[in-house]
Amino acid sequence: MNVSLHEWRPGDEEAAVRWSRDQAFCLLNGWTPDLPAEQVREWWRQRGTQAQALRMIEMDRQIVGYAEWQGIQAGVAELGIALGDSRVWGKGVGAAAGRLMLEWAFGSLDFHMVWAEVHEPNARSLALMKKLAFSEIGRKGIEEYQGQMVPMVQFELSRRTFLNGFRPLTNVDDLV
Repeated sequence: MNVSLHEWRPGDEEAAVRWSRDQAFCLLNGWTPDLPAEQVREWWRQRGTQAQALRMIEMDRQIVGYAEWQGIQAGVAELGIALGDSRVWGKGVGAAAGRLMLEWAFGSLDFHMVWAEVHEPNARSLALMKKLAFSEIGRKGIEEYQGQMVPMVQFELSRRTFLNGFRPLTNVDDLV
């Protein structure tokens, strides 16, 4: 498995069009299913050209998801990861992409803290946070998830914890 990240580039919106046809993905990520393809394309074209902290996730040269930093402020940001291709769920792709994003955050972006929120019933995302060494810091707020209102679990990871606990990513197969 070869997982990598790249900046959004024209043509990447076609992956989002494919994801928008996956009912499971849409339900998990709050996307409106079955939007017209051109509407999805246009939204992603605008987002891609404006977002500096958006990265597309590739596995074996195919775009399978995206990751991004949101709310960047004073060396702190929220990590978001979404795997649009449900065929790769549970195969370590999210963990590999998360590690690459954290290396970027605590390396060239020079963040000192990263945080994330996960819907309480989302077992895969909860496990991902633990795999990436995030610490649960609380439960606050509720959001819609799979058609129901559920609690949100907050996590954080400091630069110090990341740098003390991780070696540079050389083999993503270790994350599976």
